[in-house]
Parts: sequence; C-alpha cells; structure tokens
Amino acid sequence: MPVHTEWKTFSGTTATCRVYIASMEAVQEPRPTVIVIQEIWGVEEHIEDVTRRFAEAGYVAIAPDLFAVNGVRPVELSQIRLQVAKSFLHSLPHTAWFDPQEREAAVLKEPSDQQESLRETLNALFGMLSPAQSSRFIDILTDTATYARHSLEGTKGMPVTSVGFCMGGLLSALLATKDPEHAGSIVFYGRPPQRGIEDIPCEILGFYGEEDPNITDLLPDFQEEMKKHGKSLEAVVYAGANHAFFNDTNPTYDVNASRDAFSRSLAFLNRVTKN
Repeated sequence: MPVHTEWKTFSGTTATCRVYIASMEAVQEPRPTVIVIQEIWGVEEHIEDVTRRFAEAGYVAIAPDLFAVNGVRPVELSQIRLQVAKSFLHSLPHTAWFDPQEREAAVLKEPSDQQESLRETLNALFGMLSPAQSSRFIDILTDTATYARHSLEGTKGMPVTSVGFCMGGLLSALLATKDPEHAGSIVFYGRPPQRGIEDIPCEILGFYGEEDPNITDLLPDFQEEMKKHGKSLEAVVYAGANHAFFNDTNPTYDVNASRDAFSRSLAFLNRVTKN
C-alpha cells in the first residue's frame, strides 16, 4: 500500500514546529502515532526512511525537525552541509569528534575554500548537544505529541509512542518523563535520562551495542533506577554491535542486530498501543 509523506508546520506552545509525516494513503481509520526522533544528523534521508517503515507497519509516523527554528532550518544545518559534516566526521576516530582541537586540526587539512563552512556546521552541530538545546527539543517533542493526540487527522485520541536514535534515544526516554500520556518509548543506543524517571508513565524498550561502552556502561545504573521507581525497562544488548548499528548509511551498520531490533520494536508498539 502506498505511503503518503509530507512536511507540515504547526503552532507549538513556544514556536512553530516543522515535522515530516508518513502514513498509509488508503487507510482512513485512526492509528497510533510513532514519533521518530533524529540522530545528530537531523531529519535526513535515513530518518525519513525509518519514518516510512513505521508508517508501512500501520502507524502514523512523525519525525520532528529538531534543528528548525520557528519552522526554518538554519543554513549551517542544512541537509547538504550536514551530509558533508557527516562524511568528514566518519573519516576521523570517534574520540576526535568531541575534541575541538583535534577537529580543528582535521578541518585545516580540508580544501581552504571549504574550511569555514565546515567549521560553522560542526560548531552548530555540537552546539545542539547543550542542555539549553535539549530543553528546546523536548518542547518540540511534547508539542508534537499534543498535536498528534488532539489535532492531526488520523491520530486524534490515539496512543502516542516514540522511538529515537543516539541523541534521539535519550530524547525518547526524556519525552516519557515529560508526557504523562505517553504510551511507550523505544531507545536506540541513547544515554539514560538523569532525572524524571519517577514520572515515566510507560514501558521503555532499549537497544544497545556491546562495543559501545560509552553508552552501554551506563545501562546498569539506568536499570537500577528504573527498578527503584517501579518502572519497566527491557534492555537488549547485541554482542559485537557498535554504536549506531541500526543506521544503514553508517559504517557501523549491523544487519542482524537491526533486523532483530526492528522486529522487537514492532511487537512492543503493537502491545503498548492495543488499548
């Protein structure tokens, strides 16, 4: 069945939100929502593809553009410039990504006419990891949940869930701490939330790579904190898998882990949205 996709804007509580929406064209009945939360690369071809996959599974899938400001993406975070930054960063050791001096040394090896735009995009990109930006992202996500629940044709009155990847994985869990009606959160290799766990109203399903210790080493404390507050967390750690194993445009893609994780995700969503 064909999937209809479109970009829409709507008025949120503090700003205009821009979202990519995918849904089956011929289905008229209301369906649950899956909010698909981007990696640091933005809502690009891969995230759009994942959004369509959830739509094909029978959901209305919505990917908010977290980098848009009042519905408009800044030029330094345009899809073309982010793709250049992604290729550049994948040419470096992962430890260099978060070391400004190492990044700058690598930038200076690029063609001189490309250095400034690359530098601007990298600075903007890593600036998106600040607490202030995280708060803005949560505002966009909670507004998206409200929009799906009360305003969007085809989803009114239906359960709202979320799935996020890396940065979006953390945001998927954080959204559950802020949305008292949230029906379920899926976390792909995201850091656990540092507060608000006692407010989570739903089950969380998490997927992690064994070869991603920066994230996976945080899992035992997250499990303990969830247990302490009587919350449900199912965590799956894939042997031999790296960070971002689900992204089939990355060198770390793991087809076996991805297939299993997607199957488990659909079973989880089906269960938590049934009622």
